[in-house]
Amino acid sequence: MRLFNRSMVALACVLGAAFSVSADRMSSDAMPKLEIILRASENLRRGNELVIRGDALAAREVYARALRGTLTMLQRARAHNGLCVTYIMEEEWTDALKQCNTAISIAPNNWRFYNNRGNIFLETGEIARAQKEYARGLKLAPSSVVIRRNIELAEGRAQDIKSDRPQTTRPI
Repeated sequence: MRLFNRSMVALACVLGAAFSVSADRMSSDAMPKLEIILRASENLRRGNELVIRGDALAAREVYARALRGTLTMLQRARAHNGLCVTYIMEEEWTDALKQCNTAISIAPNNWRFYNNRGNIFLETGEIARAQKEYARGLKLAPSSVVIRRNIELAEGRAQDIKSDRPQTTRPI
């Protein structure tokens, strides 16, 4: 078995190289593979910045570029969630829902994904479905102020009270 110390891993990070331990060098095929993928994280960070600036189209291009590269499963889910947010920004509900569904199918334990899917349902008038999504998100993040605020908005809409748009979160 080949062991890597912290300085070797740090060096791989600094150099920006993809670093992996191949199974053929190890005594067991069951040994885990360690990958450090820096470019994908940069694309996700850049996409998030563009969303915050309100540039949905540019963010969409960056997330799509990230998805064409090598990503971990969590990064792939985050990229799809980022795309979901860009479609929400443009009120393209069908495309937004497809991207949220994909993010949730990849990483079903992220409250933000359920929050965003709830936002789609809330904005398209499907209040009961929105409430179910927010409830799922709240189970994963019981202290989330964003989810609690969106639950209040959904309750208000269910009672035909005029309310604000739901709060979104960063696309990560």
